Amino acid sequence: MEKRLIMAVALSLVVLLMFQRFMSPKKSEIPIMTTETPQTDRGTAIENGESNRTMDTEQTARKQAQTEEKVPEKTFQIETDKYRLCFSDIGGNLKKIELKEYQTKDTDELLYEALEKEEQIFAIKSELIKTANQKKYTYRQEAGFVTFTLTEPGWLEIVKRYKIQNSADHIELELFVKNLSSRTVFFPYRINGPAHLEKTDQITGRSFLEADTLIDGKVWKVKSLKEPKETSGQVSWTGLKNRYFALVLRAFDFAESATVKTEGQQNLGITLKIQGQDIAPGQTLKNRFLLYAGPLNEKRIAETGHEDMTRIVDYGFFGKLSNILLAILRFFHQIGIKNWGVAIICLTILVNVILFPLTYKSFSSMQKIKQIQPHIQKLKELHKDNPNKMNKEMMELYRKYKVNPLGGCLPMILQMPIFIALYQGLMRSIELKGAQFLWIKNLAKPDAVHLPFSLPFIGNQLNILPLLMAGMMIVQQKASQGTATVSAEQAQQQKMMMLLMPVLFGFLFYNMPSGLVLYWLTNTILMTSEQKFINKRIAEK
Repeated sequence: MEKRLIMAVALSLVVLLMFQRFMSPKKSEIPIMTTETPQTDRGTAIENGESNRTMDTEQTARKQAQTEEKVPEKTFQIETDKYRLCFSDIGGNLKKIELKEYQTKDTDELLYEALEKEEQIFAIKSELIKTANQKKYTYRQEAGFVTFTLTEPGWLEIVKRYKIQNSADHIELELFVKNLSSRTVFFPYRINGPAHLEKTDQITGRSFLEADTLIDGKVWKVKSLKEPKETSGQVSWTGLKNRYFALVLRAFDFAESATVKTEGQQNLGITLKIQGQDIAPGQTLKNRFLLYAGPLNEKRIAETGHEDMTRIVDYGFFGKLSNILLAILRFFHQIGIKNWGVAIICLTILVNVILFPLTYKSFSSMQKIKQIQPHIQKLKELHKDNPNKMNKEMMELYRKYKVNPLGGCLPMILQMPIFIALYQGLMRSIELKGAQFLWIKNLAKPDAVHLPFSLPFIGNQLNILPLLMAGMMIVQQKASQGTATVSAEQAQQQKMMMLLMPVLFGFLFYNMPSGLVLYWLTNTILMTSEQKFINKRIAEK
């Protein structure tokens, strides 16, 4: 019974980890279009005097823009408590974002950078002014605002007014389009959203880059694609996220579709199609946007004032439990434990204390089953030709000795959701990024220790924690055997399990974040101690 249970749990763990690694992107319930049909200008004033014409495709517009005479670019650096921002006067777009709060190798965290003007955040694309991203804008800066202006005499004036707060995690854009012509202009356009989000290191082969869009109240997810995908509906926000960070764009005016496409070397970019509006002569169209750029943290995102944007943070099926465990972990860190490794150990101890009453019943039930194992074996031999009779006699035997045959399953069943929830939480916890503990330099990565020589299949780096965990599991297996008499066949099975399970778990955990392995190692140590304590109590009775 016990061995079958352990094997079942192990196989469940393998399936869950393989599912996390190889799970394909969820299919959207929202219709997806991969082509875009040309649109016709209706009643629009055109510079050449034509009252009606068919719009070219975006590809044709880009080719035309490339033939324009190139003008020298000038960039503007804006620094706040949170960011270092770089704007370009060619197109008036956001070119680069660095996070001052986080550092990589003594430099600020590079969150986003797009060198191509057509791919920069806040670049607008319209058939009515195809060269908007190739022309030089007039720059003006005032308290809390950065403004870029492009004027096409007798046609349109475009003003991009950025509101930048010193301590906020977001940037706001007010886009003004003024009609300088003598006729009403119908102005539809697309605006670039999140793009070129810097990738983070993969863990166990898992890529964390993902595009999420809240459209018609549902989150549409794209993890990889071979060709652009477009989905239509009322878009509330669209965003890119990696393991730790997110770029989320919110349109305050009606965005009627979102398109996700590949940019650069397997990176992603998103554009929003904004519903066209008529602009009378001398009148101005105003649209507003908000860009969150920061850690993938619900509290920080909620501080933008838009709660629905927190839905980009997704810890999976056990997300609520992940949030609880992370909150406890942060609590331990805040009350004076200034080391995240120690905080993980404290969290593990707390979980084991809470589950100890169930663990005690489980181990007691397992030991009682071992003690009556000779009786069970006799019943199997006596009624081997009558399974119904054998099951009935065994139930009577369990009832006589007050044994619950399923009692040993409960702690392991409860540990699995906790492990999965903690796995999802720690994988995306920005706090563990770069956190040190003992010899571990980064709790968000495997605890690689450099060796002065190279080993086959391993190389010149060795992960210590998974090996300690495997060794501790062997000790736990020995403790679980107790002192009950078993047959030669059962003894051989126990010996095989004692080697198989540690090897299997050591292999699965070898390249996992050291913070997660630290949790499981600490949990194994505590479970082994509890098991020895319970075995001793039972032997004394």
